[in-house]
Amino acid sequence: MNKENRRLGQLCLELNSTRLSSIIDEAVITSSEIVNFHLSALATADLSQPAEAADARHKFRRPPIGTAERRAMHERWILAKAFQELLRAVRHSLEEAHVFVALLTRKYRIQSSSSLAEFLRPFQSKAAGLKFPELLEAVNNKFDPKIDFAPAYVSLQSARNCLEHRDGVVSKIDTHGRESLILRVPRVKIFYLRKGAEVEIEPGHKIDPGDDRTEVQGLMKIEIRERSIALGERLTFTPAEFNEIAFACHLLGQQLSAKLATPKLVEVPSSA
Repeated sequence: MNKENRRLGQLCLELNSTRLSSIIDEAVITSSEIVNFHLSALATADLSQPAEAADARHKFRRPPIGTAERRAMHERWILAKAFQELLRAVRHSLEEAHVFVALLTRKYRIQSSSSLAEFLRPFQSKAAGLKFPELLEAVNNKFDPKIDFAPAYVSLQSARNCLEHRDGVVSKIDTHGRESLILRVPRVKIFYLRKGAEVEIEPGHKIDPGDDRTEVQGLMKIEIRERSIALGERLTFTPAEFNEIAFACHLLGQQLSAKLATPKLVEVPSSA
């Protein structure tokens, strides 16, 4: 996150805000590639029998299951791991952003014998101890406009828990006693403004600015859409739906990097 440079009795930290987006992008690229590959392969694979390695010394047997059930088992395992990776990266990036905000909003002193790791440890520990909504709120105090991602993060956690712990079948644990699980799923809305109103740009859409402009500015933002899954139904995501969620996480990383791009140099006076 930082480069250390000691000079004239000061510890100088160079804050590289692009790290915030790179943390998320690594998870976005990896999880998307794995989801796209495996879910596409499962669509045409012969799943009538379990796959076995030719040179395996040990073989395992389970009660017989059908092709559809085996496909669903593979899909929910892959999706649970993919969501876990996205959530881990988003959380990690927000924790680093929290440290950025702390360093940029006040001055600190450091013992001349202290290392960079020792100086940063209390900031990192504080960020790690916060629940996600509190973590995002603390970072958002530096931003205008704010980043709205807490409902999406909680929903993605709910989806992962359902996939991982309940075989993707929605239970009352997921619905909290209600008749359905309401997920607030993040996606990126690409749009332009027509007389102050947002008009989404979709495939095949003909742009009409509603005035004499020959060019319009394309805009992007994270949008939360609700999805309802009834009690007892199976929770599923297509590769395209996962791609929308992953791209929203990517945009979150871009926003964090952009909003914390300056200032980049923090000087921490050393004390004896």
